[in-house]
Amino acid sequence: MESSRDNYDNNMDDDDDYVPPRKLASEMNHNELMAQLKERGAPIKGFEDEDAETLQKFLDVEYEEELEQKRAERREAKALAAKQAGLQKRRLLMETLIQEETIEIEKDNRIEFWLELIKNNSSPTTARINLNAITSRSLAKAIFNTSSIVALDVSRMNLPDKAGAYLCRALRNNRSIIKLDLESNKFGPLTCSTLSESLLKNDVVRHVNLESNNLMRGEHGHDVSGIQAMANMFANNKTLLHLNLWRCNIQSEGGHILVNGLQNNGNIIFFELGNNGLGLNQQKKLAELLERNQATYEQEQDDTNEAKRIQAEKNAIINAEKDEIAKKEELKQWTDDQKVLRAANRRREMEEAAAKARAEEEQRRIDEEEARKMAAEEEAAKAAKKKKKGKKKK
Repeated sequence: MESSRDNYDNNMDDDDDYVPPRKLASEMNHNELMAQLKERGAPIKGFEDEDAETLQKFLDVEYEEELEQKRAERREAKALAAKQAGLQKRRLLMETLIQEETIEIEKDNRIEFWLELIKNNSSPTTARINLNAITSRSLAKAIFNTSSIVALDVSRMNLPDKAGAYLCRALRNNRSIIKLDLESNKFGPLTCSTLSESLLKNDVVRHVNLESNNLMRGEHGHDVSGIQAMANMFANNKTLLHLNLWRCNIQSEGGHILVNGLQNNGNIIFFELGNNGLGLNQQKKLAELLERNQATYEQEQDDTNEAKRIQAEKNAIINAEKDEIAKKEELKQWTDDQKVLRAANRRREMEEAAAKARAEEEQRRIDEEEARKMAAEEEAAKAAKKKKKGKKKK
């Protein structure tokens, strides 16, 4: 029995301060022992030592289960506490970073003005914005959703690798920036890796300039992770056309990785790897791959132009048919309008003729009436004259 107890103690985690009480069947009286066995449905032999041994096996299993449950609860509580501590630490860090950005922006009215334009999507399409390690974070947040900037230039600003990573991460969501100039900063493997990860999702960026950045020098020295990430990106990105890595300390090792990666890419037609210590075989292979891509690009352009020409001819035929239909409809409409106009003119002429006839009839009636009146007046005058003569004779 003692060996079992020692085993329990050895199984305890060093950082567990809870030890559940252990029940020992040997310390129970006869009635309690019988009751415990019946409760567990265990066979009762009637010999106290054997019955105690049988019960102890059940108690040992129950103890282990309880012990494991308590350990699991403790681990869960520790994990929850660690998660909450991590969230709290992250919140504090975010608050610190935001405070740093606010203070830095208040020092420079120009960056504040640019950020406001970008957030309102009213900035110029080409933007060169003077940045530092802190304000680059603010700009990265602003360009995450902007649709106004087409070309972003942050070259020759002595920005650190983390600043480049912030800016490149925004390209995962940004869909307006086509040209990105990152020349002559302190960008390294982190920027290169982040840019490559973004270009796996981005289908807009066409031109990237990383000239004069030490892309294989990380925080801990020599680091090819960024170059390897870029080579892996080549196989999936279908929109990048121009990539400038001139004087980036890539050396033969990085050149080998990039040239191998370019074999899986058919769209890059300009790839500057000069002044990087590449071997002649690598340079030759690079030239062959770029010639292949250039030929493919030109063929696609020819195919596109031919498709455009064919489509233009189809459109011309469709437009001519539409014009013919429109002319027929216009002629029909004009004919219908002329019919309506002629009918209206006939109605007007008939109405004018009827009005003239009515006027003539009215004038004839008036003339006849005048003639009757004049005749009556003449008869009356004659009668009066005759009567007057009769009176004179008498």
